[in-house]
Amino acid sequence: MNPLELLRDTWYFFSRNVGQIALLCLPVILTEAVSQQVLLAWLGQSKVQAWSIIVSMLFYPLYVGALIIFTDSRSHRIRLKPRQVIELTLFRWPSFAVLAAISTLLIMVGAWMLILPGLYVMIKLAFAEYLLVLEGKSPLDAIRLSFELTKGHFLTILACILMVMGPIWLIDWWAYQELGDQPDPVGIVMLESFNSFFQLFVSVALYRLFSLVNEPVPEQ
Repeated sequence: MNPLELLRDTWYFFSRNVGQIALLCLPVILTEAVSQQVLLAWLGQSKVQAWSIIVSMLFYPLYVGALIIFTDSRSHRIRLKPRQVIELTLFRWPSFAVLAAISTLLIMVGAWMLILPGLYVMIKLAFAEYLLVLEGKSPLDAIRLSFELTKGHFLTILACILMVMGPIWLIDWWAYQELGDQPDPVGIVMLESFNSFFQLFVSVALYRLFSLVNEPVPEQ
């Protein structure tokens, strides 16, 4: 699928369901952002990085898992109640947290080698979350299958990520310049929450691409 068509379809879905998505995801996103600031105040800048990654890996599966389940149910014309979405998310949370930890480690190793290997690993892991949450794959199986399913779709995935995240990264850079060397914690919480929430748009776009790639081939 053309990246522009993919993003157009994603915008249609996201804009029509933004209220429900915010209700499911925004409380967790805000809690994560506040927790990061509490950690920073408690440990200091020099010691916070490792704990910050751990906090992200704990919260990220909660709001992204909820988004994936919600998006999939609506795409199949199933209207789950928020309580049902949360219950399914919590059921998948332990394995999703393991996947998040492994994925983060792989991307960090790739980025340590150079930026391009890190980007390559991130793209190849793009479908792992959907395989785990929607199909119940183990973290390692989800990673292996994601590497297989993304074959031939590398540039489409990369284009979608850059077209959405590029403007967000620019806004992020500008905002941090405006906040100065000692930014207000409330401003940081709002900025980080904004970033995390609009990154969900990428997750919806990748879900759409995953659904197309993963469709069974009709029998002749």
